[in-house]
Amino acid sequence: MKIKENKAEKTFDSKFFKYLLPLLLLMIIFLFFPYLFTRSNWIGINFSGTGQIGETIGGILGPFIAIAAAILTFFAFWVQFKANEQQKIDLQIERFENKFYNLIEIHRNNVSELGIGTKTVGRAVYAFMFKELKYTYLLINDHYNSNYKINFPTEVIPEEIIFNISYFVFFFGIGPNSSKIIIDLIGDKYIKFFQSVEQILNQKITLWQTQKGNSETLRVNYKEEVYELKIHYKPFFGHMSALSYYFRNLFQIAKYIDEQNGNIIPYEKKLQYAGTLRSQLSNHEQLLLYYNSLSVLGKPWIDEGLLQKYCIVKSIPIPLADFYKTPKDWLPEENKFGKTMFEWRDIKNRIHKIQDFPYSSE
Repeated sequence: MKIKENKAEKTFDSKFFKYLLPLLLLMIIFLFFPYLFTRSNWIGINFSGTGQIGETIGGILGPFIAIAAAILTFFAFWVQFKANEQQKIDLQIERFENKFYNLIEIHRNNVSELGIGTKTVGRAVYAFMFKELKYTYLLINDHYNSNYKINFPTEVIPEEIIFNISYFVFFFGIGPNSSKIIIDLIGDKYIKFFQSVEQILNQKITLWQTQKGNSETLRVNYKEEVYELKIHYKPFFGHMSALSYYFRNLFQIAKYIDEQNGNIIPYEKKLQYAGTLRSQLSNHEQLLLYYNSLSVLGKPWIDEGLLQKYCIVKSIPIPLADFYKTPKDWLPEENKFGKTMFEWRDIKNRIHKIQDFPYSSE
């Protein structure tokens, strides 16, 4: 990727010529002084007699020498000024990078220390989390369409509310304290629906507990198929303790990149730092981040434009993000800077160019 040259890195930039041109003009005017002094009596004193030859040469060449010295002095001053300016910029970049990589290290430590129970640890946790989030949404959505809507036809629950309740259940869990948090967030209007959701979820928890040690698999109908969730920890228990600081740290890193002075760190370089951040995220982490941004809890990612501006979920596997709002439905293929939001189509196109590949690109 071609990076635009930082304006501050140029020694002789437009500011240099802004100061140089008036200086040159003034010096050109000085060049005419010997002519004026020796040719006319324009200020009441006759300078036509120039005295000895040495005095004449010295008097005429003196201004030229002084002019040359002034120009060289100006060049030396300007080079030193720009060097000092660049040193300040380098120090600012160094401070930024030190903090940036410290934040990246904190992220790595968060991931390495993550675990649910004894069987689910490390980055594998995010794969199970994503499957649980998807299962939770499919279950609640199926409950609304096949049961609740039939029993209460006048109560219309928007799809956005269904997704946010699903995300709240995934994030906070259900229980005496967790359910209070969800009810406070959704308000009185949807309490009845949430209470009916709790009953279904508790039934699934009971089923999981009876199957524990056997298959430990939960199922729900999805697009005329059966979606299965097999996990080794209690479902709908909530992941707030693990994900709250995880998402906050990710957001702070992206925000920290975005807040840097564009004259010191231009957008293209910021995009590179964001790429470093994205390289720390597995596919399932990007999936979770994407669906987090769709919920009200992760709304700042969209409101402040960080997800789009820096293509944070560029490596997301599009086929796996197939419930609620898909990436293609929610985000443009390119951001306002002309950067590709998702690399999945490019990967497909590269595969389709293989001669023996039996399919054609879209």
